[in-house]
Amino acid sequence: MSKKKKNRKKKETNEVEVMTEEELYGFDFIAGFTSGGAPYGITSEEAKEMELEEEQMDKDRDYPF
Repeated sequence: MSKKKKNRKKKETNEVEVMTEEELYGFDFIAGFTSGGAPYGITSEEAKEMELEEEQMDKDRDYPF
């Protein structure tokens, strides 16, 4: 193998995906941590549900214009 191919392979394998705390714990927003270190806040599922509810409320509203 040529040096270029070796270097290219080396670069590809060194890439590391970094996860945020929110992604790690399944939260959309972490408001804080308990005294024991457990995170609390809004989970991604709760955020999606809230978004769907808001969209439905917007559809149901009667705007005067």
